[in-house]
Amino acid sequence: MIIGIFGLLVQLAIIVGIVLLIVRLSSGRDKATSEGVGVAIRRFFVYAIMLTMLILVGIGVAGLIEAALPGSNELTDSSTQTAISIAFVIVGLPVYVGLALYTRRRLRDDPHEQRSLGWAFYLTVALIGSLLASMSLVGAVLSGLADQGKIDRTLLIHAAVWTTIWAWHWWVSRVREAKRSTEIHMLLGSAVGLIWTFVGAFATIAAVLTTIYDGLFLVLILDSGISQILRPLSVLIVGFPVWWWYWFRHARHIPRTPWWLAHTLLLGVLGGAVAVITGTGVVLYGLLQWILNDLSSAAAHFTFLPGAVTGVLVGGAVWTYHASVLDGSRERDRSEIGRMYDYLLSGAGLVVAAGGVTTLIVTVVKATSGTTITSSSSGNVLAAAITLIVIGAPLWWRYWSTIQKARAQDPTGELQSITRRIYIVVLFGVAAVIAVISLIVILFIFFQNILDGTLGSVTLDNAAVPIALLLTAGALAWYHFAVFREDRKTSLPDDGTQGPDPHPLAWPRPASRGSLEQTLESLDAMGHGHVIVTTTAEGYEITPSSE
Repeated sequence: MIIGIFGLLVQLAIIVGIVLLIVRLSSGRDKATSEGVGVAIRRFFVYAIMLTMLILVGIGVAGLIEAALPGSNELTDSSTQTAISIAFVIVGLPVYVGLALYTRRRLRDDPHEQRSLGWAFYLTVALIGSLLASMSLVGAVLSGLADQGKIDRTLLIHAAVWTTIWAWHWWVSRVREAKRSTEIHMLLGSAVGLIWTFVGAFATIAAVLTTIYDGLFLVLILDSGISQILRPLSVLIVGFPVWWWYWFRHARHIPRTPWWLAHTLLLGVLGGAVAVITGTGVVLYGLLQWILNDLSSAAAHFTFLPGAVTGVLVGGAVWTYHASVLDGSRERDRSEIGRMYDYLLSGAGLVVAAGGVTTLIVTVVKATSGTTITSSSSGNVLAAAITLIVIGAPLWWRYWSTIQKARAQDPTGELQSITRRIYIVVLFGVAAVIAVISLIVILFIFFQNILDGTLGSVTLDNAAVPIALLLTAGALAWYHFAVFREDRKTSLPDDGTQGPDPHPLAWPRPASRGSLEQTLESLDAMGHGHVIVTTTAEGYEITPSSE
């Protein structure tokens, strides 16, 4: 099993390396000379072979340690595994050591080697690969201990070996830091630790709350209930130290680059928000389902509460923490980080609310077509639609109103924001595409039923989903197109001027080339008939005249 896992890792690493090599060779930097191409190919093969040998040595050393330890009474049965381990070490260790010494000399003598893509590729794959391997193995050891009360010696030995490999490469990365990979492997390690921590915390708290709920409201006989808590707790025990080491000790303090923002916004903020939205939605949906369908046994129906409440708690903690990290990195005035945060959550709320509106329209159209819907089914659909609207609409309005308020206070800064432009254009474009496709599907169903002679209520029933999508997406496209036009009108007035002056008393006034005549006409209309125009490198500079 272990060999199979690492075999997949080798294949993935080789594929990624080939892609990076192709990108490297196709760039202008490597096409400049034939020597550059040769160096890139040499680096790729050297580091790919080093990674392969590292995996072989790790598996082989762990197998030999296990075979050499006292108490191994399965020598005959494990002779094949021992032979494989010996072969791996005999072949892999000399090759790896030789290439490692060669690489160390290159790193010492050639400053370009330390900044190369190949060295960054090797360190990133070795660090993240060994980290994933050690975390998985340690988690398996702890899980076995929780289930069976004993430690699997094989897994423990492999875990110790791969943890040592990770620690060694961490030290090497500090001594011979790869300029290109520091940020990437820090953020990847932080992401792995955060996901592991989230899953472990969620499963542990859910198991505790489920045990309490079952004990209070249900009569159940649980077998080894404590193991159901210890098993997910082992995941948390493994994940949190990794997250603390990578994020709190290192990644949190690196510069706020686009990769850092992507990790914090998408994984931390959006991931936590999705967990909160999902948990809240499950609670609300279950409550509405119970009310609308008149279910009798509340205790049996609300068994979803522990998991849903856990999602809200853990997701809210992740969301709140990463939002505070972003707040700490913002300036006093509204910054692009704050805009990305607001637009991201506004978009999330809009998508959820749009899903609820679409579901509601589908239900109405099907009811209009005369389709027979059972009370239970209609109640479930109605509960889902109300849940999505109730959760999504306030979330969208909360952040969209903040955005529009910022637009009113600082039109220039907000309208020139790349985040706002991307948000408006993407929403308009996606909604327009969905509306067009839905219209095509509606027309297809309509004309097909005409040709088949089946035009009637069945047509309306078959077209319920595309009709709902057309109405919802069309409304979204129209609204965001109107916002886009309003933004354009505010930033680029019809008279050709550069828009209202945010500082009407600020002198001198800059004016770009090609707009001098319009600028002078505007100043004359404002009562500034006498001005002095000075030519500058950027255009013109206008100051009031004393005449």
